[in-house]
Amino acid sequence: MTVEPGREHLCRGGDGAVLRGRVWECASPAGLVVIRTPYDVDQHAGTARSWNARGYHCLVQDVRGRYRSTGAWAPYSHEEDDGGRVLAQVTEEYEGLPLVLFGASYAAHTALEAARAATGDHAPTVSAIIALVPALGLAETAWDHEDSPQILHRIGWWHEHGRHRRSQPPLSAAELDRRVAQAHSRGVVEAAGDWGWSPATLAGWRRLWSAERVDLASRYGRIDAPLLVVSGDDDFFDHDARRLAREWGAPSHFASGPWGHGLVGAVTDRALRARISAAGGLAHIIDPWLAAQGLPGSAAEWTGILTAASTSRTRSILDSASEAWRHERTSP
Repeated sequence: MTVEPGREHLCRGGDGAVLRGRVWECASPAGLVVIRTPYDVDQHAGTARSWNARGYHCLVQDVRGRYRSTGAWAPYSHEEDDGGRVLAQVTEEYEGLPLVLFGASYAAHTALEAARAATGDHAPTVSAIIALVPALGLAETAWDHEDSPQILHRIGWWHEHGRHRRSQPPLSAAELDRRVAQAHSRGVVEAAGDWGWSPATLAGWRRLWSAERVDLASRYGRIDAPLLVVSGDDDFFDHDARRLAREWGAPSHFASGPWGHGLVGAVTDRALRARISAAGGLAHIIDPWLAAQGLPGSAAEWTGILTAASTSRTRSILDSASEAWRHERTSP
């Protein structure tokens, strides 16, 4: 079934760059969801419609330099300023609607950065943030929590998504293995000089490997919106997702289960997918959590564990063997 395209939406960055997106609207909105992505607005139509079904308008926007948005694409460089400008504009366009920031992987970073921009005087009010398998920053994607370089998937990501306006076909397994071997033998920065990348891409690659980890308390400490973090037992960013939920300055809820960075949709084991579905999947977490924040969603008994205390930490873990979620008040 073809999903109807949303209405064209334009916002200008501080330097005049045009940030283009689409808005999918519902008949009786009770909230507004904003998603800023480097992975093509048109690939998010189904997600936007799922938010419409919950009672939300949904804006999906290409980040600067990607797909239909102008400017130069430089990962992790412009999302605070651009995100803040988008929020200021949409809260005027849709005055009175509660604002929810949503995103997975890099788009979780854009959600957090937009929320960071909305902490000053007279800034838009963010009602809730949902960060799925968050890729928090350059250093967090380059190094695991034991400071081992994540060479394989960083080479793959930068080749596919980090170099051009549009994502490129992935490297073959053989070529990816060859480049990983080169990086191990010659150095991850030095080896990239033979991969045919542009000077701008090489500069970004060097910046990636010299970046410092995000100090979550200083960077996001002023944000008072409740946060839902969804990770995966097999996600390579799981440690950072737990750190984000644990160090968040407002109430946070952490949820995880037997999947990786691609979440439930990427689970290939049919029996496991059936067990996840039997437990309600991620909808079992997202919709009741929204309702617990006073937003459109479906209430559930388990949300009684959520409290209004500013230091509240709660979590939900899906046990695939028992086909059941476990909900508790605790640190992730």
